[in-house]
Amino acid sequence: MTTKSKQDRHVTLLASLGSTLEYFDFVIYGMMATYLSAVFFPPQNPASATLQTFLVFAVGYFARPLGGTLIGIIGDRIGRKPAFLISTSLMACSTLLMALLPNFETFGMVAVTLLVICRILQGLSFGGELPGAMTIVAEFSPRQRQGRKTSLVIASTSLGALLASSVLYLLSATLSKEDIISWGWRLPFLGGGILGLALLIARNTIQETPIFQAIQNQSGQHQSLLKALGAHKLSLLRGSALTMFMAALIVTNLYFPYFIPKFFAYDIGDVYLGTTLSLVFLILVLPGIGMIADFLPKKTSTLQWTCASYIVLSVPIFSLLSTGNTFVLFVFLMIQQIYIAMFSANFFPTLIRIFSPEVRYTGIALCYNLTWAGMATLPVHYTKLLDLYGKPWVVPIILSIIATLSLLATRGIEESPVESLDNQKEDDSVKYDLIR
Repeated sequence: MTTKSKQDRHVTLLASLGSTLEYFDFVIYGMMATYLSAVFFPPQNPASATLQTFLVFAVGYFARPLGGTLIGIIGDRIGRKPAFLISTSLMACSTLLMALLPNFETFGMVAVTLLVICRILQGLSFGGELPGAMTIVAEFSPRQRQGRKTSLVIASTSLGALLASSVLYLLSATLSKEDIISWGWRLPFLGGGILGLALLIARNTIQETPIFQAIQNQSGQHQSLLKALGAHKLSLLRGSALTMFMAALIVTNLYFPYFIPKFFAYDIGDVYLGTTLSLVFLILVLPGIGMIADFLPKKTSTLQWTCASYIVLSVPIFSLLSTGNTFVLFVFLMIQQIYIAMFSANFFPTLIRIFSPEVRYTGIALCYNLTWAGMATLPVHYTKLLDLYGKPWVVPIILSIIATLSLLATRGIEESPVESLDNQKEDDSVKYDLIR
């Protein structure tokens, strides 16, 4: 194996491990909403406590655009590696702090305020994490392998969700609800924070990307970042709209531990187990789908097919839950993961190609995180609408509407200068070769 190949694999491994841990730290809060609502909010009104818990969950997503922009600017102006280390440090420290927070009974609104601050710090960190991982992996990878490489990073985020789901399944299986509310809820945050610090040490061994080293020597490198992004307005809008469908699917998956037991005849332990199994399934199929994506000449066609089929099939798919059969529950969750895999394997290589290297980190972070900030409010909207109408079909109908918007965003991508910018990628390759 050549030194270059070893370096590519080293970068992909550390980027993937980092995304695993950061996603675990970020989503464990949403998955534990049932318990955390009793820890941090007044117990007199459980419905209100749940709603407030999801609002704090959304706060982390609201912070993502700011974090992605700030860390993205660092990545495009100072270096990919410094930006990567900053995002890792923020997540590890904020997650450790969350494990040490007092509960509402002890400190009242002070505890809630501290919780919100920790979620903001997590959001700032995660805003720069995935865009950074995608940028670094793509800039170290040959174009013909970007689908499988970025799919590995996405699979690693699923591994983080799997880890979170597995931990919660073990907690619910070994501890009573009272014990989890009393002290057990701290364990996932404590473990995530400690592993984050270990990751920080490992990531310090990553080298700067060759493409970034090349653009540092160009005469236009000091152009205003806002001016540079101004040339990519259409790409920012299109990337944001495309992100909507994937973000909505993933956020809705995090909502299932609350939604499914409430409206269908399933135990929360079965939902956690089903989520765990479906995430294992996603991790196994994503690399293969990524390899297939590398052979597809028009990735937008797959994006269009994925959105269109979901629009038609979403309500029938959700109707499977009405059977009350645990096996059918597992099948339903796996179908959801297939849609995530099909979309994300083609979406990220498309998003990477949209932006030129000098604005790539910031551009991806902006459109990706702004959309996620909006989609993070879905659990709140779901909860309000479900309380108002009492019908679970609200969820698939909203997802169908979002899929329609993403489908419309794919129109014209193949004919646009950005999507067909093979010359830009050739420029990237030339810069890479010059460094090598």
